[in-house]
Amino acid sequence: MNIDLKSDKGSFVKRVFKGRMTREETAEVIVPDALPDILRILDTDGYMCLRGKDSADGRVTVTGTAEITVLYVPESGSGVRRVTASIPMELEGEGASITSDCLITASLSLTGADSRTVNPRKIVVRAECACEASLYLPETVYSTAPREHEGVYFKSESMSVRFPVSVSEKTFIFTDEARLPDSAPAVGEILGCVTALKLESAKPVGSRAVVKGTAETTVMYEARDGGLCREVVSSPFSQIVETDASGEPAEMDVTMSLTSVYATRSLMDETGGDGLSLEIHAVAQCVAYGDQTFEMVKDAYSVQNPIELRMASCSAERLMGRESDTETLTVSIPTGDRASTVSSVCVRMTGSGVRAKGEARVFSVGVCVTVIYEDRGGELLSASRRAELEVPASEGVEMAVAFVGEPAVLVTDNSVDVRLTLEVAKTRFDTVEISGAESVEIKEEEALDKSSIPAVTVVRQKNWDLWELAKKFLSTPELIQEASGLEPGSVPEENCVLLVPRM
Repeated sequence: MNIDLKSDKGSFVKRVFKGRMTREETAEVIVPDALPDILRILDTDGYMCLRGKDSADGRVTVTGTAEITVLYVPESGSGVRRVTASIPMELEGEGASITSDCLITASLSLTGADSRTVNPRKIVVRAECACEASLYLPETVYSTAPREHEGVYFKSESMSVRFPVSVSEKTFIFTDEARLPDSAPAVGEILGCVTALKLESAKPVGSRAVVKGTAETTVMYEARDGGLCREVVSSPFSQIVETDASGEPAEMDVTMSLTSVYATRSLMDETGGDGLSLEIHAVAQCVAYGDQTFEMVKDAYSVQNPIELRMASCSAERLMGRESDTETLTVSIPTGDRASTVSSVCVRMTGSGVRAKGEARVFSVGVCVTVIYEDRGGELLSASRRAELEVPASEGVEMAVAFVGEPAVLVTDNSVDVRLTLEVAKTRFDTVEISGAESVEIKEEEALDKSSIPAVTVVRQKNWDLWELAKKFLSTPELIQEASGLEPGSVPEENCVLLVPRM
């Protein structure tokens, strides 16, 4: 006969894939007829736009576009010119558990960009990008609790965990008329814009996520009175993302990705103040975490008949906690004694990951810093240098890094020193196993053989679990406590003598 158990269904999403995919592509770009020939390339920069994501049959595919701007000094005339390129990217990852039902979060980053001249009218642009992707599958787990049944005794455990409970996303568009600082030189021609989304907060309100952040757009332009200028404008945004979570989630992970950016110069008012008209297309991808308590029947016995339990289990990642640290990194870029003033600083993350270093594990972050500067004769030049930041890493801790604030620049006699501030976020996970009986069957047609079990057994307490002791000698925890003179619910002391009466 099957003993009916109380059952309660719980749902969450299980991460079945987390990976970093990389891709490199090149493209030939012809200088438009309206632009002069190339004398010297100054800088190659850009950003990534997410185009699509899909999964099926053990493979995840993420597509995007590298939007690249190349700045160069012309052979004839003065100033700086630009050419642009849109380079399609397709990144793929493999995993045995990936299916078409997976829910995907993905973020793309430009990890490398450079260009070289083939001739004064043609350049080859190379772009490297990385994709951080996580895939989730809906999962169901059942809590089981015992129902009273004469002569049957149950052992139950409860477990409280913080699981990811839903994955959702929202695409949105926002516009802004962003004014350049009053101290900025007047704009002659905009040469390039690079936009980055920075998340500031993601708060659950009911089953929704209120997402707030800033789009920081770095504007490279030629001033009306000559010279190359760089300014940063900030555009705040706020969005409400509907989630599939039942109840109010405890916290949110949000991944922001650009899908398109349109920027044009605008006049802000009658005084002729310069600004940018921005139209930014983006997607917010939210993973909601909820607290759930599972009660599971772990074991059962009868004092009359044999019992058979059918067990079920599943495993999933449990969120344990978060913290962050701030690190600084100074990159010294040799320029000889030529640098006079710095016009622009471009900082790009070239990659990050955990690796072994001797017997320890470190989280390493690669950066590339490019400076455009004027020499003492007023000629525009550029120089780059790569550097690496290392911080200790631990098992079960996922790490991510982001730049904080603007780089600090110091021109010395022989170099340009760039000081960067980085925030290293640490998220701790562990894998938890949820297991318990999904059914309990009592074999009423069979009787237990009690002939080998005395009416009363005397044992010395050695970290016995009273429930296990009762099961072994066909007793109950309450009978043992009563026969041994223990208070109900008390824990026997080490080496005390216990009397175990058989039922």
